[in-house]
Amino acid sequence: MFRVLTATLIALTLTGCMDSITQLPEPTDKSYYTVDLKDFSYCQGNDQDCMNLSSISTGHSYFGAIEEVYGQKLTGPNYRGNLLRMLLKPKKSEYPVEKTSKDGRYYKVPANKYTDTVWKTLNRIDTSLYSPKSLDD
Repeated sequence: MFRVLTATLIALTLTGCMDSITQLPEPTDKSYYTVDLKDFSYCQGNDQDCMNLSSISTGHSYFGAIEEVYGQKLTGPNYRGNLLRMLLKPKKSEYPVEKTSKDGRYYKVPANKYTDTVWKTLNRIDTSLYSPKSLDD
């Protein structure tokens, strides 16, 4: 009886371990970005790591990198709209843009020097807004 209980316990333990192995998280695909025109978010790959495109209007001092790579000026008053036009309708068709929803809400752009620059710039703006250096620095 003891052997049967021990064997059952071992089998249940191994099954539990094997089950957790099969439930490993899916690897993040960072080969593209998703643009959401309803929430104005810019998400990296299939991850939930997103930036708010509206924050571009607060980052005038960071525009240089985007303007240089796209060869265009980010102008107001609608900086977010101007950035969206750059992302979704690149002047020289530097990369393909794919509409991924029937209603036109979601678009997919490949990760490249253009779209990565937008991601890095939004990240820098976000960092400057929400993690400013302390006054002692």
